[in-house]
Amino acid sequence: MGYNYGEPLPDKSGLSEFEGRDSVDLLARMIYSEARGESWKGKQAVAHVAKNRKEKPYKFGDTYEEVLLSPRQFAGMAEKAAREPDTNSQSWNDSLYIAQHIDSQDNPIGGRLYFGRSYPSEATNIIKIGKHYFYNVPAWE
Repeated sequence: MGYNYGEPLPDKSGLSEFEGRDSVDLLARMIYSEARGESWKGKQAVAHVAKNRKEKPYKFGDTYEEVLLSPRQFAGMAEKAAREPDTNSQSWNDSLYIAQHIDSQDNPIGGRLYFGRSYPSEATNIIKIGKHYFYNVPAWE
């Protein structure tokens, strides 16, 4: 029997319910919780923020678990949608596929490291995909 991606998890403090989960499962949950209403490209963009951060281990961590479970980094990971994704939805299927194939997915955001529905005044290289802005903040890097 294979890994049970998206299985319901209890709500524990400090995102501890996600500790030890498979990196594909974690990434899919983050994509789903942050971008479930977005287009394929929007989901790819959110996924690549995590991948870009993983490629800067001195700042963000060198595993998806470290990157995604860092405090106050991916707000969606603290939501019910991350703990209990609708695994029968097209959005979950898209999120899981992107997570499983992250290394071969198009990167629509280049090296951008942050995203949100708005952006700070010091943000640079700003692009918008769907409802999210993707950007860098040199002072934070």
